[in-house]
Amino acid sequence: MKNPLPLLLLILILYGCLDCGPQKELTVGINFNRGKDTLQLKKIEAIGAQDQQIFKKQVEDFNTSKPFPDLSLPISLNADSTTYVFEFDNRVDTLTLFYQRDFHYKNNCGFVTDTKRPLRPYPSKSTFQEVDVNYESYIKYKVTLTGGYGGGGITVHITP
Repeated sequence: MKNPLPLLLLILILYGCLDCGPQKELTVGINFNRGKDTLQLKKIEAIGAQDQQIFKKQVEDFNTSKPFPDLSLPISLNADSTTYVFEFDNRVDTLTLFYQRDFHYKNNCGFVTDTKRPLRPYPSKSTFQEVDVNYESYIKYKVTLTGGYGGGGITVHITP
């Protein structure tokens, strides 16, 4: 067997990595508790978004996949809220998601972007029957060779 020292050194370097935060646009994961509901999603829009193209693929996947996939929608970092409009076959619903933007300096990383639970008493406003919002940092709190823990960001569970 050849010298295992380079492999061991690589493992130690990777194990010592730290998560410097999201490396892409921050998104919210949205899960619909659909049960017997067979809503056909026609369109999603984010009020004030510069580009609505990202939502078209999400709508296609939502309507054609079984079980129904979670939506992954971008959030605005220009404000402390994002409003989405969901157009179904027979109804239109809105969801305004509130959060607190967090830009801070992280050692060995520079400035990172994250979000937190808003200071207001309610995390969302919606026309859906029930909305449950969970806040987690987008930054992993522990990085391992297999990925790490945490870093899930904002997730929303909706009962239409």
